[in-house]
Amino acid sequence: MQGNFSDNWFGVSRTDLVFSLRSLADDLAVIGEGAAAPLPTVRLDRWALASRTVPCLIGTTTGHPRINDGKPCFSSELYYLDPQGGLARTFSRWYRLGTPVETAQFDDRNRCWS
Repeated sequence: MQGNFSDNWFGVSRTDLVFSLRSLADDLAVIGEGAAAPLPTVRLDRWALASRTVPCLIGTTTGHPRINDGKPCFSSELYYLDPQGGLARTFSRWYRLGTPVETAQFDDRNRCWS
């Protein structure tokens, strides 16, 4: 996830992750154009909508299209992080990284500012 993005992410290689994300994007584009979804071979019974923890960024924004400047936010899933280069890529957009939070201001156990 950091630097040159050569490490595994979500348990797969960078190449496999890129392939999977492109496949997802292609599937969503086809459905969005009104095509019928394929009939999957895998069935899921006793299913429910749930949420899970994924890596993300938190901070205050400047220039976000939907969040006012200076307001706290958390990002969508984090896919690329280069702290030295000042860049991050989440599911929805690129971020230019400014000043990181001071360790003393961050409650690591609760993942929030104190």
